[in-house]
Amino acid sequence: MFDLTPDRCKDAANHLRALSRGQIDNALLGPAHTRLLKAVDAIPRWTLVTRLAGRHLDLDAEAMAQMPKAQREEFDVRVRAGAAQGFQYLYETYPLYDKWHGGVLGDEAPVFAELFGVLNSAAFLDPMRAVLDAPDISFADAQLTRYRAGHFLTTHDDGVAGKNRVAAFVLTLTEGWQKDWGGALAFQALDGRVIENFVPRGNTLSLFKVPQPHEVTPVAKTVSAHRVSITGWLRTGKDPGPQAGD
Repeated sequence: MFDLTPDRCKDAANHLRALSRGQIDNALLGPAHTRLLKAVDAIPRWTLVTRLAGRHLDLDAEAMAQMPKAQREEFDVRVRAGAAQGFQYLYETYPLYDKWHGGVLGDEAPVFAELFGVLNSAAFLDPMRAVLDAPDISFADAQLTRYRAGHFLTTHDDGVAGKNRVAAFVLTLTEGWQKDWGGALAFQALDGRVIENFVPRGNTLSLFKVPQPHEVTPVAKTVSAHRVSITGWLRTGKDPGPQAGD
């Protein structure tokens, strides 16, 4: 499914050593990328995630899309107000990790079940251990994410106590994304300056070591395309299975 030979990963390894982040173009074999893109359309239920009043919310994305305009505008105002006060996010997700451990991923999304199995096999983990110089990586968790017009993720560093995250990864599926649409993975210095942007590119695997300040810039409200990626973390220790708050 992946094409992660040492020669293809060499540039990413060099960038990771120098900057703690890097990218591998054409990470998936062409037929696998095509299958995954088609399988996105068959996802049975997307969840819209955000925070309100300091609390994480999982909302039915389809129901939210059908909400009366005035109510949705009020909701969006509250979400943006939360962003002004601190950490905030708004995007859609399909939780591969939780679905896998719940025993339903194979039935609901068989192509992504296959992908999740590969992400936790030597075919993927061994190249990641090598490129990150992290031989203790033992498993990957993952989710399918979809950013639509107005969606965003404010600055954070992915460092969570007890998660044992070595690095984060973003495998972009969407093709033809334009720079001025937003949705970039923006890395920041400790003083908040943006020091590098990874504009979404189809079939590109972005990797960065944890912790590292970053954000996903807002997708322009005029954009009809969706920024779809498989995102997750490479972790050490024993896979604990889904936990509250994952």
